[in-house]
Amino acid sequence: MHKSIHHLEKEKAIRAIVFHLDELRQKRPSLKLTEGKSAKTSQTLKKIIAATLDIFTREGHAGLSLRKVADKADIAVGNLTYHFPTKHALLDAMLCEVLVTYVEEHLTQFEADSDEPLNILMNVVAFYARNARVSHRFFYQMWGYAGSDSAAMDTVRNLYRPIGRFIYYLVRAANPKLKDADIRRVTLQIFSLEEGYKLFMGMGPEDDPAFQTAETDLRELTKKIVMGN
Repeated sequence: MHKSIHHLEKEKAIRAIVFHLDELRQKRPSLKLTEGKSAKTSQTLKKIIAATLDIFTREGHAGLSLRKVADKADIAVGNLTYHFPTKHALLDAMLCEVLVTYVEEHLTQFEADSDEPLNILMNVVAFYARNARVSHRFFYQMWGYAGSDSAAMDTVRNLYRPIGRFIYYLVRAANPKLKDADIRRVTLQIFSLEEGYKLFMGMGPEDDPAFQTAETDLRELTKKIVMGN
């Protein structure tokens, strides 16, 4: 009985994230904004997004300006504002581009179809730790931007929402005994745990033994949270 429940819930988790991923792909700036455009325009748009990501990661939203992005992309400011009239529009496009890639990477964490949902979930949180080793600075800046105003928060919240649904369904499949309120509580705990790891990985020395075992530790902590032991 539980196996059939696990299978159904796992399929719900996959469908939830694939459905949203398809929506995001249709809106992905490097695809949507370049549709029907010349190769030169497409290349310019990709350069703009790449330049925005680079400056945002190093200097945050406060340090980013249209002038800096234009200079980094080696284009005129007027050319930049033709495609992205405001700084907010530029940041929204960049975040959408980066987080589509992040969502896509979630799907690579699935192993064979016979894998138990708990194993899949632990694969995902281990991925968060691996990803944090190289991308923690981006997430520092993203959460700082989210806290800067309500529009920025809405942007980040909307991009993160499908990941939350994805984890919710995996938790429900891993432990069918949990009630809805418990699943939501566990999902929040998992996100709080892995986002905390991202922050501290960026602060601590890379050779700190505690960070060397982050993937294993996150897997085990997630198992305890989900199964309640």
